[in-house]
Amino acid sequence: MPDPGRCPDVAGLTSGELERIAHELRASLALAQPDSRACGPIVARLSAISAELAGRRDGERGEPGISLCSCGFATDDPGWFDGHLFQYPGHEARPQPWRAGR
Repeated sequence: MPDPGRCPDVAGLTSGELERIAHELRASLALAQPDSRACGPIVARLSAISAELAGRRDGERGEPGISLCSCGFATDDPGWFDGHLFQYPGHEARPQPWRAGR
């Protein structure tokens, strides 16, 4: 039995599968009584699916698109950034805290 406190893992599903499952979950939610205990897990799964699909769309568009180096260098050109890291082996990509929730 799944742990109700754990966020559903949907990353391994295709976008088509996620869309189909989201459709079925929305139908289930529409049929459930508003005060039903079943609504919580349905909403949690729909939220996980929505977040996964949004992340995939963002990845396809290349957002946010800016890479940061430990020296402060920043660019939206992945090739230029890779060249910079190659030229300066002591440098490394800087974490982007605004992307942590994605």
